[in-house]
Order: sequence, then C-alpha cells, then structure tokens
Amino acid sequence: MEKQILNVRKFQEAFGIKTPSQPKMLSKKRAALRQRLLEEEVKELRDAVNILEVSDALCDILYITFGTAHEHGLSDRLIMLFDEVHSSNMTKLGPNGKAIFREDGKVMKPESYRAPNLRPIIERDFSVYKNSNVAKEIAEIEAQTTSMKIKKKIADKLNILDKFLFKMYNAIEKRLESRVEVKFPQQVHGDIIVEVYGKEHIV
Repeated sequence: MEKQILNVRKFQEAFGIKTPSQPKMLSKKRAALRQRLLEEEVKELRDAVNILEVSDALCDILYITFGTAHEHGLSDRLIMLFDEVHSSNMTKLGPNGKAIFREDGKVMKPESYRAPNLRPIIERDFSVYKNSNVAKEIAEIEAQTTSMKIKKKIADKLNILDKFLFKMYNAIEKRLESRVEVKFPQQVHGDIIVEVYGKEHIV
C-alpha cells in the first residue's frame, strides 16, 4: 500500500495540492470538496452494473481516500493507522473464534472487543525521523544490505563465467561510485552538478 500512497502524493504535488507535515483538519470548503469527490465515487460503485465498473469505482475510492489522507497530513502514518484498526477489528471475533452477526449482517462487538488506539499514532511527531541524519544513515545502510543480498542471490544462479563477469561489473561500478557524485539542486531551476575526481561539472 505504501507505493500506491506515494503515487497519489505524486499526483497531488503535480497538481499543486499541498501535503502538510503534521496532521491537521481541512477548511470547511476543502473538506466539503473531498467529501463530495468521495461520495461521487461511492455512487459510481453503487450504480455499477459489471465488474469492470466495480473495479474502476473501487480504485477511484482508494485514490480519493489516499489523497484526502495526504491533505490531512496523515499519509506518512496511514499504514500504521490501518494496521491498528485491523488489529482492533480482529478482536470482534467471539470467544470461540467466530463472528457474531446481527440480522442485517453487521458484525457485533463481543466483550473482548478492543477499540483502535489511534491517538498515539496521530500525535506522534514523525518529523523527528524525517529530519534525522541518523535515521537517514540507517535507511542507507539497510538499502545497501538489501542490495547486497539481491546481488548475492543473482550471482548464485549464474554459471562460473557469468558469475565472474557479474562480480567484475559490480567492482567497477563500486569504484566509479567512489569517484563520481551527482548533486541535485534544492530549487526547481537549479543546476545539476556532477563531481568527478573532486572537480565539479554543471550538466
């Protein structure tokens, strides 16, 4: 789900829709727009006459939902919120491990039901991690470790000659990475700078 949430963020940014860094309520006008958009898609689902229309409506509902989460500043913790709600929902099972249904099909809440504890997730300050150099370094180490594991699995599947070439290619690539650094601009119209052997070149 994380990839899909980020894809919707790209859409939001492309159309100039801001994503706050902390959870917040929307203005009444903006909240009404998001509600109207969602209701339109729910109506499409209700009026769907085939599985293609159902699929389209469901995807649009998710798109609007993720977009609304972005505007509320909840997208970076949406998965955690979802997991907490899921954990809570699973406590709706009765003592015998079976659900208790009402006449209309709604699942009833047994005494063992636990309501989702969303407040700590909402109030948590994730900017501490986003702006932390230590967190960034840990993420970089994790990425490198994962990359090494993938390369090892690839190498294990190759014959002797290709395995030798694969290791040589990776060694060359690593050598070049230590001598070439690409610096991207912090501003939209800034220059991209490539540093080769310590000397900077604008590209």
